[in-house]
Formats: sequence, structure tokens, C-alpha cells
Amino acid sequence: MNKIICFDKDLLRSDAFRSLSKWSFLAYMDFLRKRQMEQVKNKKRSTEWVIKNNGDIVYPYVEAEKKGIGRREFRNAIDELLEKGFLDITHQGSGGRSGDMTTYLIDDRWKDHGTTSFRPAKKPRKKDSRKGRGWAAFNANKKKTSVAKMSPAKSDSSDKSVTPKGKSLMPTSDSFVTSKPRDTDSTTCNYVKKHNQTQLPLWSD
Repeated sequence: MNKIICFDKDLLRSDAFRSLSKWSFLAYMDFLRKRQMEQVKNKKRSTEWVIKNNGDIVYPYVEAEKKGIGRREFRNAIDELLEKGFLDITHQGSGGRSGDMTTYLIDDRWKDHGTTSFRPAKKPRKKDSRKGRGWAAFNANKKKTSVAKMSPAKSDSSDKSVTPKGKSLMPTSDSFVTSKPRDTDSTTCNYVKKHNQTQLPLWSD
């Protein structure tokens, strides 16, 4: 990275540059530091400075976090820099451990920002539509698992009745328990018959 950052006077005077947010300004300064400048001869046989690695500049989220720019702030900064013509994306990376990182191009579309001739970014930043990948998905699944463990178990169906051991079921409307009637008549007759056989007459003729 270069220790000295050169600025275009028109850049410092532009409304687009002066309207940048704090995080967008800091991110843009980091992008300028990543430039590899070299002198080349143009068609007029004069030399000019160009960005040798323009289009291949890499600035991952991890590096931004180490420099004090949070993931949300860095994402919003990239969107603003793309929207106002300071950056463009040459390759949209997939991230993760594959090493496929996004590459950026430092653009000068900011010169026409706010006018009818302004050109939007060729490749706006795509939102991450991946599902089930990365640490975010891992933490989300972990939270779902913990919540499932904490939820109470489902109770049995209301149609099932739980009867404590040693206690009988109460009768329902569909089932009746009828006890065997006592044979009171036969018992009474036997009792009278038995006593009549042993009774002696009080008198005789």
C-alpha cells in the first residue's frame, strides 16, 4: 500500500464526496490506499498515473472489522460508494472458505453524480441469498435447537384417560357399570323356612 494518497481537486470539491457518510469516507480512503500506481505514456506521448491493479482490488469484511468498521456499516458504505459512483464491482464473490472474494474497481462516475449523464454501477452488490451456509446459518440452527429443547413435551390426546394405579375408572356416558342385584327374596325365604322348621307348636289338641 502507498504511504501517500493523492487526491483529485475536483474530487475534494464535489458534492458527492462531501456528502459521504463517516464509514463510507473511511472505507473509500482504504480503497485509495490499496491502489498500485504506475506511470504510463498516453497517446500524446506524455506520462500519466494509472491504477495498475484497478478492477482487482480486494477489501473483505474481515479486514474492515479489524479496522473498526462493523459488518453492517461496511456493507452500507459499499452500497453508498457504488451508488454515488466511487466504486464498481468487477466480480461478485461467494465468500466463505472457498477464497472467492469480491473484487472492486475505483471509478470516477462521481464526476457526473446528480446529473442526467450519470451512469449507475454496472454490477450492484448482490444481497446474500445463500441459505444454510456460513456461521450465521450455524448460529440460527443452534438457536432453533435450543428453543426446541426448552419447549414442553406434547400432552397425550384428550381421548386417552390416565388412571392411577389401584383406582377404578369412573363410568362414562357410553359405558355403565351395573352391579349384580342381591337375591333378597331367596335369602328371606330361606331364613323364614329355616326358622319355621325349628319352631315348636305352642299347644296341641
